[in-house]
Amino acid sequence: MGISTLFDPLSVLVLAAVLGMTGTSALWFRQGQQAFDQVVGALEVLRQIAGQLADDHPIRRRLEAAPVVDLSFEEITRLLDGKGPSRAGPAARALVRLNERIAWIERFAQFAVHLGILGTVFALLSSDPTDLEGFRARLPTALGTTFWGLIGALMLSAVAGTCESLIERARLHVRMALLEGLEQRSDQGPVQSK
Repeated sequence: MGISTLFDPLSVLVLAAVLGMTGTSALWFRQGQQAFDQVVGALEVLRQIAGQLADDHPIRRRLEAAPVVDLSFEEITRLLDGKGPSRAGPAARALVRLNERIAWIERFAQFAVHLGILGTVFALLSSDPTDLEGFRARLPTALGTTFWGLIGALMLSAVAGTCESLIERARLHVRMALLEGLEQRSDQGPVQSK
């Protein structure tokens, strides 16, 4: 009952759907990881940009007033667009897209559970409850679809958590680079006035 339960045709259909959603989610994460690497590689440009912000620039005022305020990646993207040879602007936009896709990854996890339950219900409803042997024959299908649905939900939840962690790390790096750029300007300010 073990292997045949997991690879029953209906179970394989649920497995294929789960693998498709997981593959898509993993691709989105990989693109986000590449964007993160580009943003981290361009932090020096961001420090320079922060040091050149006018005193009345809204981002500068927010950072100086309360450094814990989170700047959205949309704001960072606008700040980086067209600044120097860096490809940080498109990378920041890719992280914005990944942030938006996290909701889809979490939805995929829900779909995986629902597909597993749907397979279970279908397997049980398609059997005749008065025929005990026929009912028992459909149980492996029911168990296989439930198994793959739950495994898929666990994998997709892990991918969503990893994406959230990646975005949070990127926000931290960007925030620190902006603050360091503002500090460099503050340190250079008195020197230039002499």
